[in-house]
Parts: sequence; C-alpha cells; structure tokens
Amino acid sequence: MTIYGSGGTGTQAGRRLHPGVLALVIASGLIVAAAVGYLVLRSPAAPVPQAAASPSVRPTTASAAPAPTAPDGLATGSWQVSPADDKSTFLAVKGEFATLTDVESPPVTVVKGLADEDCFTFRDEDGKYLRHFDYRLRFAAKEDSDLFRQDATFCAEDDQPAGSFRVRSKNYPDYFLHRRGADLYIDKPSGDSFEADSTFTLQPLA
Repeated sequence: MTIYGSGGTGTQAGRRLHPGVLALVIASGLIVAAAVGYLVLRSPAAPVPQAAASPSVRPTTASAAPAPTAPDGLATGSWQVSPADDKSTFLAVKGEFATLTDVESPPVTVVKGLADEDCFTFRDEDGKYLRHFDYRLRFAAKEDSDLFRQDATFCAEDDQPAGSFRVRSKNYPDYFLHRRGADLYIDKPSGDSFEADSTFTLQPLA
C-alpha cells in the first residue's frame, strides 16, 4: 500500500517556528515592556500634602507706664506735700495737728475747696480735713457748718514759680499757710524768710 503525505522526523521539523517569526515575537515583547516602563515613569507622583503655615507670632512687649509727674502748682489729686526747699520732708498728722516729718507719710488728697471751688481743701487718708483753729493747722472731722468749710479752704497765689505754691486762708485772706519749724499755722507775712517758709510743692507718689 502506498501512503501519501510526509511524516516522521520531517513532520516534527515542520512544526518549529521559523527563526524570523521568533525574532519578531521577542522584539514585540521588548517594545511592549519599554512602553509600559515609559508610561510608569511619566505618571505624575502623588502630591505631597504641605503643612499649613503657622501664623507668625510677634512677641508682645508691655508698654511702660508713664512716670508720674508733679503738677506746675497746686492741683487736685493725691500727693506728698513738702516744703519747696526741702523735698525730703512731708506733711503728716501728729495727734490732731498738722506737722512736717522726714519720714515719708501717707499721701494727702487735694480736692476743690469746700467753701469755694476755685480754691482747694486738703484731706488725709482718714477722711479728715486740714483746717485752721486758733491759727494752728490741724486735721479734723468734717462739720456741716460754713465756719468749718471756710476754715478748711485755701486759695492759691497765681504768681508762683512752676512746681511750687503758696495758699491764703479763705476767710483770713491776709494769712498764709506757713511753717514754724515742723508745725504749721496761718500767719501774716513777716520777716525775710516768710515767703520761703510759706512755699510748698506737690510730689507724685512713687
């Protein structure tokens, strides 16, 4: 019997890929791999979140409080009252009398005059008022009488050097608040030192 067709070893060799086809397949795979790598490299990276900028904090500096200053003359407020030529001495209370001491004393409050608002009245920390009685100055509890208001009111001279004052008694206008040593009176002007001994100054509280 005659059999037609090829077979045997010739048939196995015919099933192998042609070398040109194999090279084409390998080249195509390389091209695909290169394209995938290129696309991966060109993909944008995920954005990195940025931390919110913290607001700048400026250090605060406490403003310095203005230094207290003495008035040009006599003025309302709380002050140390001293002779103009001896600022280390202060108006104070000794018993019931007004006196001068070299120990810093509680301040005296100057208010508008009880008998005349254009004038002045002095009050200590206990609420007592400086008044004259028998010409001597003392601190006394307030009385509801015209005499008390007049005795406790003193009117400032207008022509005094800046930073100093002299005062007259409201109801004895010829009499000035005047120091005799450490004691205080209302006196009529007399002698060369009278003006200096009747001139005072206000000092601000420390």
